[in-house]
Amino acid sequence: MRRQIMKQLPVFVALIVLLVGALGVTAYILSNQRFYLPAWVPLIGTDFYEVKAELPTAQAVVPGQGQTVNVAGVKVGEVGQVNLENGRAVVSMQIKDKYKPIYKDASILLRPKTGLKDMILSLDPGTPGAGELKEGGRVSVANTLADVNADEVLSSLDADTRAYLQILINAGGTALRDDSSDGRQGAPADLREALKRFEPTARDAARFTRLLAKRRTNIKRAIHSFQTLSTELGSKDDQLARLVESANANFEAFAQEESSLREALRLFPGTLSQTSTTLRDVSGLATELGPALQKLRPFARELAPSLRAQRPFLRETTPIIRDQVRPFARDVQPTVRDLKAATADLAPVASRLNRSFKVLNTFFNELAYDPPDGDSFLFWSAWAAHSGALLTTTQDAHGPMIRGIVLLNCTAYLALQGIVAGNPQLGELTRLANFPPERQVCPRNFDDPTHLLALDEVPSLIPPGPAP
Repeated sequence: MRRQIMKQLPVFVALIVLLVGALGVTAYILSNQRFYLPAWVPLIGTDFYEVKAELPTAQAVVPGQGQTVNVAGVKVGEVGQVNLENGRAVVSMQIKDKYKPIYKDASILLRPKTGLKDMILSLDPGTPGAGELKEGGRVSVANTLADVNADEVLSSLDADTRAYLQILINAGGTALRDDSSDGRQGAPADLREALKRFEPTARDAARFTRLLAKRRTNIKRAIHSFQTLSTELGSKDDQLARLVESANANFEAFAQEESSLREALRLFPGTLSQTSTTLRDVSGLATELGPALQKLRPFARELAPSLRAQRPFLRETTPIIRDQVRPFARDVQPTVRDLKAATADLAPVASRLNRSFKVLNTFFNELAYDPPDGDSFLFWSAWAAHSGALLTTTQDAHGPMIRGIVLLNCTAYLALQGIVAGNPQLGELTRLANFPPERQVCPRNFDDPTHLLALDEVPSLIPPGPAP
């Protein structure tokens, strides 16, 4: 056989080339016909990960027509079978094994690829936190959305709305139709000019969006803070419940005081009027107060160093207040509460004490008053205190002594003058007694002539002799 092959080598080579070409053409045709070999075929086998999706409607979804499953515009699989289960369309998706897994919170959107309703399934794989969807798993109808046709939108409108829409479309066509005799396209040009007028709005909108982009970090921080606040409020549900109950009680109390609130609101306009009048009256004060405050600014600036200098003192006194004054205040609270009951009993007496103190105040004012034409009542208080000490003492530097009071009338005083003249020892005692002058204590002795005569005769009545 080898000899025959060598003899017919050109023919044999041609057959081999034709066979290889036929296999290549067949593989190309099958690849375009979405023919995949099983996964057990080495090198060219393909393994699929099958997932099902429930759709409200599978309109224009045809198996075997090359309708694809895309993720972010990238083909990841194809549409397999389409079945009807419990009034819902169930579409099998053949996902290539390298694009798995699909997660349980995946979402699917059925949308047209072309205007001829060549449909595709736009797939969002979901998040890993939801867990993987097992082989043959199903995406629920809650996470899928079918394509909405224009006729479905129009059919949802009532008859009047459809009529108005028809009028609007016809009017738009009439407005854009070129009716100019010179062939100038006036309506499109006017529309173009009108659209140009939106350029400032678009420019400002672009600036606004750029500013929003710059504040993206602040918005994120605000959202995070709001989330933290919501989480914290969620953990404080008991306190919030008590807050709501307290607010409810407060509102009930307000409701019970409705008549009082109405009366207060009735008086409120008058109060506002009086307040307005008062503010007008104090406008002069405000005018004077402004310059005064301006003049006080240097004092306020100079006061700052003094306040700063007080900080060490405040720091030193803080432990005293915290460790001594505050415990003392807490300790005396029971005593203060006991005294409160006692002071309540003293309240009736306090009013009478008030009147008594007023009388005493008037009395002491009279004592302290210094009239312009004389001396006050307290003028002789120092002399009285000194004299009182002299009168009440019973000894001096020489030892104990007996006090006595000598009372003389003017006649005896006149006679004493005569006796003193003849008795030097008695004269010394009278000098030490410091009697006031006769003219001061007995002025009548100098006004009455008989007394003057007696004054001349007194010395003769006392016989001369030696002093005892």
